[in-house]
Amino acid sequence: MQRISVHISDETRQRIDLVAKAKNKVEAELIREVIDAGLKVVYPKFNSPKALLDLARMAKGLPISVEEPTDISEDTAKYAFGD
Repeated sequence: MQRISVHISDETRQRIDLVAKAKNKVEAELIREVIDAGLKVVYPKFNSPKALLDLARMAKGLPISVEEPTDISEDTAKYAFGD
């Protein structure tokens, strides 16, 4: 495990103390659990099925130009090299 140092407000420190005592946990253990849970919400793993579905939904909402080709395999040189 890596050790880090962070600055927190007095209020946050008090909340950590209260929750740790209520859950009968060491503060460090509680802080690790809260950080891990928060990161899963803020920065989910990209290889998860949910991430792929979210990406597909986002792409579905993108505007499509009529001028854009639907199949670029017909004229690859034009799209690859601008010829």
